[in-house]
Amino acid sequence: SISNLFAMKLLTIFPILCTITAAADVTKTTSPLPTDEHGDYNAADIIEWIRSKPDGIIHESLRVGREKPGDPNSINGLFVKSDAKAIEKGEAIAHIPWDCTINPGKQYRFNKYESCKNIDELAKELRLGEESTKAPYVRYLSSLPRGTMLGEWNEAAKDFLSVVLGHNELPPYEDGWKFDFEIDWVKECGGNENDKFERAAYHLNHSRDEDTLMVPIYDMMNHSNDPKKLNTLTYKPKEAGDVFRVVASRRIEPGEQVYNSYNRCNKCSIDLFGVDPEECETFSHYRTSEILSYFGFVEDFPQSWIFDSTDSSYGDVPSEFDTCMLKNPETGEIDVYWGVERADDHDIQWAKAQLKRLRKLLKKKDKLEEELVGEDEDKVGRYQWDIIWRYHGALETALEAAVEASFFDSSDDSSGDRIGKDEL
Repeated sequence: SISNLFAMKLLTIFPILCTITAAADVTKTTSPLPTDEHGDYNAADIIEWIRSKPDGIIHESLRVGREKPGDPNSINGLFVKSDAKAIEKGEAIAHIPWDCTINPGKQYRFNKYESCKNIDELAKELRLGEESTKAPYVRYLSSLPRGTMLGEWNEAAKDFLSVVLGHNELPPYEDGWKFDFEIDWVKECGGNENDKFERAAYHLNHSRDEDTLMVPIYDMMNHSNDPKKLNTLTYKPKEAGDVFRVVASRRIEPGEQVYNSYNRCNKCSIDLFGVDPEECETFSHYRTSEILSYFGFVEDFPQSWIFDSTDSSYGDVPSEFDTCMLKNPETGEIDVYWGVERADDHDIQWAKAQLKRLRKLLKKKDKLEEELVGEDEDKVGRYQWDIIWRYHGALETALEAAVEASFFDSSDDSSGDRIGKDEL
């Protein structure tokens, strides 16, 4: 079914510790990462370090590791131990003391969402490595593989993503990912583009920070904005020196994963799921395209999209339409809810043209893979290739659903068949 909502007018998934590209050599780290009996990373050193602080709390039922212990294909994340008691609603999952975070110091402001100072502080800690007072956290950050963020991709991968996006026809738009390091760090913050510590710090901060804070354990939580999965609330420090708190928003059962949302407070969540804006302490208004741009992965449903069909032939008059999309778990159909900007006839014709272009590209996928994918510097890496095509599929689904929703809106016979792909 297609439904309409007129609204009133931000999986990094905790990375699997295998190599995407080799972790950047940015620290003096020599100590090995702690592992459990299955050989999976368990953050034991970070947990012990946090608990050693007067205000530090990590719930006794919490574990860091793989969803299926010992399975290298299983995702990493935070879980309630299967043999432990449940975490009850309102219980503290984690209290992270200020001096365990990497922060902008006295420049910290509750309502500030970006900070050159915090990136600079992270670069300093990476340089110190094992000599850092935050060594357990720095050790973990230094182990993370490079190349997961769009801005870290090589030119071959960036260029092919641009092709899929129609060279800025579809989001995310290039200024937000292709040139972000140069624009945000080098130009705006006065950073050194040739400093490997600064480059690593920029991308780590860009993908893992909570506004202007780098927060251990919290940044290992996987993302979901599915109200059936989401089970935590986050409370930032009101001022420098305060504790960062994570609490259970409902009872979390043994064996269940502990989730955070990177876009808990986007328009769709507030309008459709009744998220209280008063609970939106962090900047978490990202749409699906921005999740890819800022965090490097394609989120599952629910999804939030905004498309700009502006064409120079129309005098550059803005022409946007935005949607919230939910997947019906029983039928697999996509329910579309219009935001303030509904799709008009021009938007739908534009969407159909984009669908035609995306499907034409899909027919060439095997041939393109032979030509473009490889391990050399001038080739698209396997990880990047898979992410690009996953996002290609998400775009195709979103555009098709928007076209279908428009068809049902304008049809006199609401019981008519859904549009077939050959009609688009």
